[in-house]
Amino acid sequence: MTISSFKKVSALVIAILLAPYSVMLVQAQTKSENSLLAQRAIREPKMIEGNRAPSIADSGLLNANEDHYFDVLVSGEPLSRLEVQCVTFHELDEAKILDPETGQEIPHTLSYGFEEFAVTFDESVPVGQTVRIVMEGSTVRGVTTDIIVPYRVFGTSEVLGTIPLGTALVRGPSIN
Repeated sequence: MTISSFKKVSALVIAILLAPYSVMLVQAQTKSENSLLAQRAIREPKMIEGNRAPSIADSGLLNANEDHYFDVLVSGEPLSRLEVQCVTFHELDEAKILDPETGQEIPHTLSYGFEEFAVTFDESVPVGQTVRIVMEGSTVRGVTTDIIVPYRVFGTSEVLGTIPLGTALVRGPSIN
């Protein structure tokens, strides 16, 4: 075997041995993208207004106790998406996304999953605005009274990525 062929075979063997490690490195980089966003927010605090993340501001019942709602106060930075998990065998007719001050619908796209839905805003909701999520015709296993319904809420922003905003609790009326 000549030196030139030996070099070619050696290079091929090294490439074959290193290929799995390069795939693992690329996978590790994509998994760490969200943590890098959070690290960037910590290093560059000027990117976020104030020290608060979006939060659940209010929750309750509307329309003769037929509909559940909760409000999210946008703080810190604009909000581009909300994810809502309904973990109690929850059923609803429709979800509406409103500005609670004007009652006008905020432009968005809804996608439904099993006991969850996601709201992607056409334009990010600015800091200082409140978003109202109204779940029309809300029931849990067909029950509307004497219940407490938890909604897990997650928000997505450019700098922080997706973070938990909290749990909105809606108490159904008591029939005592």
